[in-house]
Amino acid sequence: MNIKILDKSDQKSVHEIIEIGYPKNIEYIDELLSWTCDPNWPIAGSIYRYFRELGKKEVHNVLKVAEAADFDWRYSLITQVISSYDNEILNECVSSLKKWATQTGSEECDFESIRILTDNELIPASEISTIAKRNLFIYNVWIKETLEASGKAIYSFPLGEHKL
Repeated sequence: MNIKILDKSDQKSVHEIIEIGYPKNIEYIDELLSWTCDPNWPIAGSIYRYFRELGKKEVHNVLKVAEAADFDWRYSLITQVISSYDNEILNECVSSLKKWATQTGSEECDFESIRILTDNELIPASEISTIAKRNLFIYNVWIKETLEASGKAIYSFPLGEHKL
């Protein structure tokens, strides 16, 4: 059987692939994951659920795709799939989560990775502290540089005209 997902709303094909059952549908795993690149697509939710159910069986593919993905896609995989794993499966994600936690400016992937590591006590608090201190330093430098670069513009207008 050869099933092709035609577009972001093709629930029928996604359902057919899932119904084949794992591991018989292994040839479709990469295609399914590719359709999670936008969490707003109608078929993304069904695919996220399926990968949460597969858990340990396909965690390596989820991590591989998340590693290669742009920050928005990685963020959706972290929040929609990886964060739902139990601690046994999360232990396989620790090295990726630690790496992503230190990639400041990564569309909140760093925050979510730290949150998962901390909430599930996957690494010692001392390691979390080291990552957090480094990230805070980086973000403070960015704030300082931004204020310096835009200082004239910011301070040339009356305070009443500034809106956040």
